[in-house]
Amino acid sequence: MKKDCPAGFTLIEVVVAIVLSAIALAAILPMLDRVFQLSHEPRTTLQDGLSLQAAMDELVFLHEAHTNNLAWLYGHVGAEFQGQAVVDKYYLAFANGVETAAATNNLLKIVLRNAQGETATRLFTVPPL
Repeated sequence: MKKDCPAGFTLIEVVVAIVLSAIALAAILPMLDRVFQLSHEPRTTLQDGLSLQAAMDELVFLHEAHTNNLAWLYGHVGAEFQGQAVVDKYYLAFANGVETAAATNNLLKIVLRNAQGETATRLFTVPPL
């Protein structure tokens, strides 16, 4: 003859399950806290890179808008441009494939750097007539 067993869990089984769940949660929470603290870094890095590219695009636009006037562009760009540090800004020439400082104003090199240390370099020139 079969014994009638009630379906379900006993109170002791439920308490043990709750205690084990609490221990597991206590072990996982410090890791999750660190994950949430670091979750903003990729977004910040991407935003800084996009800001660097936007600043360089603005320089290209200004160069074209002022009829490719290198002297105006040189004077307009200071130590900082749209929140990006201007690392290099000088006229240059190439002699035997080597970059050198130039006395002529035909080629302008501008290098921008963002807070992450990424750089964007652009050579500006006067197009031929």
